[in-house]
Amino acid sequence: MPELTSLSDLMDTPHVEVFDDGEPRTVRLQLEADERIPEHRHPESDVVFHLLSGSLELSLDGEPYELEEGDLVRVDGDREVSPHALEESTAIVVFSRKPES
Repeated sequence: MPELTSLSDLMDTPHVEVFDDGEPRTVRLQLEADERIPEHRHPESDVVFHLLSGSLELSLDGEPYELEEGDLVRVDGDREVSPHALEESTAIVVFSRKPES
């Protein structure tokens, strides 16, 4: 039987894990206007970032990309990433483990 939930049920901020077992790592990210997450990497993952609401600037290796509601970004987790909310924003971020080489 599927487990039905809503984003509003995932209350922790700025982020909350969607699955109890952490796989695939799926996070609801909520940022207040002008809130920024410092540059960081996720080297063991490929990352999908889906902006559900708001607008933000997503810095990838220091290069800014402005995202609007509904935009979806796929990025290699080896890149430096830093989201900066231009207004209150909510995103779903999925971390897919890179295949073993």
